[in-house]
Amino acid sequence: MPEILLIRHAESETNRAGVWSGRADGPLSQAGEASLQHLARRFSSQKFDLVLSSPLERASRTAATLSSEVEISEDFIEIDIGRWEGKTREQVLAEDDHLIRHARVDRQVAWGETGESLQEAETRAFSAIEKLATRLGEHGRAVVVTHGGLINAVLHRYLAGPGRRVHAFAGNTSVTRLVWSHDRPRLASFNDQGHLGPRSQIVTEHLAAHRPVLVLIRHGQTQANIEGRWQGQDDWDLDERGHSQAAALRDWYGTADLVYSSPLGRAQSTAGYLANNGVVTIDDLKELRMGKWEGLTSAEIMEHSPALMESIFKDGVDLRRGEDGESWGELAHRFRNAIHALEPAQGAPTVVVAHGGAIRSYVSSLTSTTDSHAESLYTPKNTSVTHIAFNDDGPLILDYGVATHLESLS
Repeated sequence: MPEILLIRHAESETNRAGVWSGRADGPLSQAGEASLQHLARRFSSQKFDLVLSSPLERASRTAATLSSEVEISEDFIEIDIGRWEGKTREQVLAEDDHLIRHARVDRQVAWGETGESLQEAETRAFSAIEKLATRLGEHGRAVVVTHGGLINAVLHRYLAGPGRRVHAFAGNTSVTRLVWSHDRPRLASFNDQGHLGPRSQIVTEHLAAHRPVLVLIRHGQTQANIEGRWQGQDDWDLDERGHSQAAALRDWYGTADLVYSSPLGRAQSTAGYLANNGVVTIDDLKELRMGKWEGLTSAEIMEHSPALMESIFKDGVDLRRGEDGESWGELAHRFRNAIHALEPAQGAPTVVVAHGGAIRSYVSSLTSTTDSHAESLYTPKNTSVTHIAFNDDGPLILDYGVATHLESLS
């Protein structure tokens, strides 16, 4: 199961000036240089088989803080933005508003008329990612330092919006993690800037603008997680490590006056670490109901229900789990309605503690994906954090599956 981390370079001088820089080169800003120490500290004890970088200075300088042996790869260079190179966003919108709208909607249209299309960038990026995964083998791990535009092209495969972009642009030094499962790369985390603090700049900006921000937190580890059992709505509590994870989350993220939670024990126990004034339980925040499959391992389920497993996970038919459980669509509908009925917190994120499948279903429901069970998203880690902002044009996924606080646990 190879793992590839896509890291956007630190802030460049052109980023600081608000200038669009595709393949034009240039140095990091003073703030960008300062941020490198946080990135380097985070990954100082982690091991990688390969560290690759775009040839542009802003990327290679960032990569140099992670390894003394950096492989330069043209495959991961930024998108060619044609004649928009060197202009500000305001200039591009003033001169070519219709062209940029067209290029965003029709992914075959070249950026800046003479540059690369979004589809070409996506194809290039995944070709390079697949080649890298082949080099890594089954258990390899690599870092690629690249650019926001190229990461954005990759994210289209996982978080495509219905006529608009539904995810934030990857922030400087953010980490986007791809993990292979069933022979395909799945999105395990996105826009992870946890080394800079628990709330990224974009989360802070939305809160400052008085826009509601939701934080979805998966419960801590249970013994069923360790044994690979499908918990569903079975009521397992946290194990010892699960309690350690929840405490680490509290110490990193902080507490909230009000915390909403699934009524299942593993969620309530996690929520208890975060709540200043008690926990409000909501039944519809429960995990997917697995019916007869609850408490079984994948091997046991496959032994008892091979035809149903194949219909759901191979053929993509959204049937009720364990025959008498819920379908994925029913989960997504139930959980989404529960989330949208919550009273938003004022000036702080609205904290919800729930479950891996439920969180995946909600994030996927905000996109135009045709995944029958959000299979392109990897289940977020225990006690991981996902932020969603609510803007005038709809929800915006600010990050996904951020669990920086777990990296310090032994």
